Amino acid sequence: YKFLVLSGEAMNMKLTVAEYAEKFLYFKSQQVVRKKLKQTTYDRLENIYSTQLAKHRISKILICNLKAKDIQALIDELQPNYSFSTIKKVYLFLHSMIKVGKELKDFPESFDPFVAVELPDESAVGKPTKGIEILPDECVEKFKEVALSRNPDGTLAYRYGPALVFALNTGLRRGELMAISKNGIITTNDGRKKIHITETVSKTINRDKKTGPNNIQIVTPPKYPRSVRFIPLNQEAEMCLEIMLNSYEPHAVRDDFIICTKSGNFPTHRNIQETMDRILRRIGEKHYGTHAIRHTFATKLLSKTSSHQEIKAVAELLGDDYKVVIKTYLHTDEEGKTNLVDLLND
Repeated sequence: YKFLVLSGEAMNMKLTVAEYAEKFLYFKSQQVVRKKLKQTTYDRLENIYSTQLAKHRISKILICNLKAKDIQALIDELQPNYSFSTIKKVYLFLHSMIKVGKELKDFPESFDPFVAVELPDESAVGKPTKGIEILPDECVEKFKEVALSRNPDGTLAYRYGPALVFALNTGLRRGELMAISKNGIITTNDGRKKIHITETVSKTINRDKKTGPNNIQIVTPPKYPRSVRFIPLNQEAEMCLEIMLNSYEPHAVRDDFIICTKSGNFPTHRNIQETMDRILRRIGEKHYGTHAIRHTFATKLLSKTSSHQEIKAVAELLGDDYKVVIKTYLHTDEEGKTNLVDLLND
C-alpha cells in the first residue's frame, strides 16, 4: 500500500460517486470565491448533479468500483428523455470530476472509467436540439415600427422596444444588452459611434438564505474572451441608443448602465420577453424567443457576405467562434446547389 501511495496509484475506496461529487462541487465553489469560475457556471454544475446524478444509482457506487459500463448505462438511460446538450453536460460533469480527482491526487493516474464510453448521436436523443428562430423578413420592419412607437403623451409605447431594435442592429446577447454602458460608447474620428462590450448580466441563484428572491442578477465579464469586442453602430442603432439615454431613469445598480426598470433595476428576461410578445401580437406574428433577435441579426448579416474574411468579421461582431457561426447560420439549399453545378457548363 505504501508503494501505491508513493507511486500515486492509491485510491480512496471509502467515497461513493455522490460523496466525491459533493467534494468536487466544494472545490468548484472555492474557485468561484477566487474568481476563477463564474457563479453561473457553478450553478449549472450544481443543477446537473442534483437533477441527473444525485438520485441515480450511479451515485451509490464507490469511486474505486466505477466502470465505463456504469457511465454508459447512465447515458443510455438519459438518451430517450433528454436533449443532447443535457446528456453531454452530465458526461462532462463526471469527466471534470475525475480530472480534478487526478489533479488532487485522490485518484491514480491510471484511473480512467471513460474508456469506450460513447455519447449518442444528436439524431438519436429523445429531445432534438432546437433549431434557430429567425424573424421573417416581412415581419422585421413592422416589428421595428411598433417597437419604437409612442403613446399620445410622447412616452414610449413599449419600454424595452428601443432596446430590442438596438439588439436587431447589433446582435447582442440578452445579458450583453442589459449591460451596455455609457462608458462603453465611443465616438470615432469620423463621428461614427461604436459600443464596447465588456460585461454581461447573468441570472444566478441567491445563496443568501436569509433574504431576497430565489434568483438574482449579477454583472460579470463575458464567458468567452472573444465576446469582449467593439460593435460599430449604424444609424438605427444610434437612434435607439439616443432614445434609451433620454427615456430611462438613472440606474440603481451603477450609474453608467443604461437599460433599467422604472425603479432603476435590471429588467428580467421575462420583462424583455413580455415586451417582445406584446409587439409580436400587435403585428399579428407568432411567438418568438428573445434569442431570435440575435439569430436574425446574424442571418441577415451573413446573407450580405461574399468572402471568408467577411464571415470572420461577422463572427467577431457576434463574439462567436468562426466555426460556430458557420455551423449555426450558414445553410445551403437545393436550388443553390443546382445553380452551382450548372456553372460548369458556362
